[in-house]
Amino acid sequence: MKLVHFLLGDQFHFGMVTDSGEYIDLDTACRDYFGVNPVKGADPSRFRDMRAFFTGGTDSVALTRKILEYIDRRRKAGWTPRAATGARYLFKPEEGIRLLAPVLNGAKIYCLASNSKSHLAEQQKPTPTRPTFFTRYFNSLVGPSEPLILHRAGTFPDVELELAAVIGKSGKHITKGQAMEHVAGYTVAFDMGYRDLQYPGDGSTDWVMGKGFDAAMAVGPWVVPKEEVGEPYPLKMELKVGGQVRQAGDTNDYVFRLPDILAHLSQGITLEPGDVISLGSLGGTPGFEFGKESRKLKPGDTIEGTIDRIGRLAVPVKAEAALPPAGPGTPPPP
Repeated sequence: MKLVHFLLGDQFHFGMVTDSGEYIDLDTACRDYFGVNPVKGADPSRFRDMRAFFTGGTDSVALTRKILEYIDRRRKAGWTPRAATGARYLFKPEEGIRLLAPVLNGAKIYCLASNSKSHLAEQQKPTPTRPTFFTRYFNSLVGPSEPLILHRAGTFPDVELELAAVIGKSGKHITKGQAMEHVAGYTVAFDMGYRDLQYPGDGSTDWVMGKGFDAAMAVGPWVVPKEEVGEPYPLKMELKVGGQVRQAGDTNDYVFRLPDILAHLSQGITLEPGDVISLGSLGGTPGFEFGKESRKLKPGDTIEGTIDRIGRLAVPVKAEAALPPAGPGTPPPP
């Protein structure tokens, strides 16, 4: 089950991608299903977006499976699935579908730093005793149909592949034993940053300038419910840039796992459906190989990341748009 946000024209849809590559608008399909299979008190609003779906918990997953079985029965009967209202809910990729990040504006985004044994080893750092985080905001996010942007302010851009978990159930003071009840599913994340801005050379670390630029984190192409992924350790991970492998390993390399992470964060933070927790990079990142110009991201690169049982995310890299020419009396840019 691959849950997605997508646009068709200017119309927003929440739904899923089938194994045959079709896109289902689950909100409309659910209304059709309930029209033929009436259920007292049925609430199709759980399918209006990813957050509403996750708030519905395992019931949302179970209902989606029933809808898929219903669509399959209609196909076998020779019908074209179409809602009782006459609205379509099955679309094909060639119709111009544009995938969006499967994250809603307003979601909190937490990224772990130095959370894999191989990454710690290449930094020559000791194993930490507690997880360390930085935050991102929605301005950083792009979806599968959008490029990561290289900004002229940074000179050493690099990228890391990470497993990201999506929260499905609100909670605070979550125990390790309860933690996985609060996870809805998983997606693929690219954490792009600028090492020269993150480590400006004066002994400080600047996470905002290093990691917080516009269009610097890609997430997607979908969210797979945890029930279908199963145990997330180990999952094989591989990152390629321009067809060349940059990272390869698996999630057993992570130091802190989700129960530790959620218990730590939720001591003072209420985690909410739709929040994203990116578990950190494996070793092999180019950021700690300063001086190797060939390892820096450049316009025209394609970044490809694959995580076992979740999928493949591929996005292009583009340069920031040129500044408009200065008019008479316009001060020069800083």
